[in-house]
Order: sequence, then C-alpha cells, then structure tokens
Amino acid sequence: MSEWVSSSQSYLSPRDAASPDPWQREAADAGRVGAHRLILVGMKVPPARVSGLLGVAEGAAAVLRRRLVTLDGVPVEVSDSWYPAAIAEGTPLAADRPIKGGAVRALAELGYVAARHVEEVAVVDTPAEFRDVLVDSPVIELVRTSYSAGGVPFEAAVMLMSRDMAPDVPRRLRYEFRSPTPPPPGQA
Repeated sequence: MSEWVSSSQSYLSPRDAASPDPWQREAADAGRVGAHRLILVGMKVPPARVSGLLGVAEGAAAVLRRRLVTLDGVPVEVSDSWYPAAIAEGTPLAADRPIKGGAVRALAELGYVAARHVEEVAVVDTPAEFRDVLVDSPVIELVRTSYSAGGVPFEAAVMLMSRDMAPDVPRRLRYEFRSPTPPPPGQA
C-alpha cells in the first residue's frame, strides 16, 4: 500500500449492532489489525474548549467515553467523546461497556442524528497525561463537533493520533464537502 487515506464518513453513520467497527474494517483493508477499548467512562468536567463546543456551562459535568485505539497492538490514538449530561446520563453512552453498533447508533436511537459535523485539525504536542501511551510528539489533534438538524451540539470528540496510525505509509485525512444548495438549473 503506497498511501493510507482515511475519511471520517464511515465513522459518522449509524450502523446496526452486527456491523463491523469502522476502524477494524479500515485497518483490515490496509492488511493490519485495528482495535480499540474503553479506558474511561464517567461524568467528568470537560476542558473549557469542549464545554464551549457542547454549549454547556464551564465547570458543569458531561459524560466522557475515552478509548484507546491500537494498530497491530500498538497504541496509536486516544479518543475522547464528550456528551452533554442532559443527553447521555442514564443511557448506554454513560455505561462503562462497549455499545453494540457504536455510539453513533446509540445517539440515533435517542433521536440525535447529525445534520452537520465541524472538524478542526491541528498538530499539537502530546499532552503530558498521554505521553506514556502516545510516545510520539507532536500528534495530530482532530476535534469534531456534531450538531442536530436544530443546531444543537450533542457530541464533541477530541482525537489525538500518533504518526504510528499508518507506520511507513504516508497517511492522509480526506474531507468531502457538499454544497448546501443545489446548483442553478443547467449547471452540473
């Protein structure tokens, strides 16, 4: 494989409980073994940036689901998904166990299907709390906020990805945007 191109789209669509995990499928397509496991689930006070993205009061608790993502058994990503307590408390999102079909499916069952996602990508130094897991520095930070059709933010995900996400292979993140309005008649 000369290049590994990753798109967020497969991670953002609800899937049934029997469907394979998108990361496992993406890694398998590259001839690798991808896995992830929950390392923390609970009510936590999010960083101010996440509180702002979710529209919750600074200092208010939210539900955090933290996963450690591995490739061929090597940690390559720490992924934090934050949900407002009013949406997630008392649901499978707040339970300390995997969700069959993933969090996107659980959110859809609660009536939260994203009409819009905003992703920000930056290169940052590995935060001190993750340096024992992600030995690379700097890392790619991808922050995704998901919004309902009514504009309500219901998930803020902060992903820290090491360059080992695709060792020895140039890795790219791919974004595809669609125009919110159709082109005028006669234009393709």
